[in-house]
Amino acid sequence: MFVFVCVRCGAELTAPLSQVALPAHARQKYGNGLQLPVLMASGTFAVEREPWGPPWRRGEAIDPDEAAARGIYAPVRALSEGPADAIVIAPGDTRGTVLIPEEHGGACCGFDGGGGPNMACAACRLLVASRIDDCSLWQAVWLAPNAVRRLPVEGADTGPSSWADLLAAGAGVPPAEPIAAWGEPFRAGDRWHWSPQWVAAAGQALAHLLVASKGLPVTVQDGLTATMF
Repeated sequence: MFVFVCVRCGAELTAPLSQVALPAHARQKYGNGLQLPVLMASGTFAVEREPWGPPWRRGEAIDPDEAAARGIYAPVRALSEGPADAIVIAPGDTRGTVLIPEEHGGACCGFDGGGGPNMACAACRLLVASRIDDCSLWQAVWLAPNAVRRLPVEGADTGPSSWADLLAAGAGVPPAEPIAAWGEPFRAGDRWHWSPQWVAAAGQALAHLLVASKGLPVTVQDGLTATMF
């Protein structure tokens, strides 16, 4: 396990956390005006190896070869030129930080992180993280990799949890679920949606399947998987 501390003053900024894989839906924006839950399970963190956050470059200004070098082969609205290795955690796992309300970015109903870090170290006021909670975005705190460093927790195992442990501890995700509009309580009559997690996982799986097929036709057995795909 690790805690993340401020690079300027050394103040602890998180609870003790264990590293897990970055969720497939970490970059997902789902629906319009919907209230999505917290991205990360409490007590965990993940690392985004690709650039994340501002500054952004508009898609039409990016050379196709440059985009391909980053693994992007279809038109995109914008590409991040922010730092790689951003750390994402659950908002409830932050410690010793203060929110800066005026740094809300281009948000609709909350904070979207589009304008850069909006959380500061309470001890020295260094900007250290971006709180995300806008509609149709997964709620999360993204720690800026150039503003924090991680320290092992004394006496704790610093290795990743095994899949067996995670599966035994975690609950399954239903393929469909009711999702409330932003700022409204859940009601029995809420519209049911495909699970955003299933949607993201299916898209990622199809990309891997397409590559693995090497251009050959692909069939999927009838059932929930075929319906989802």
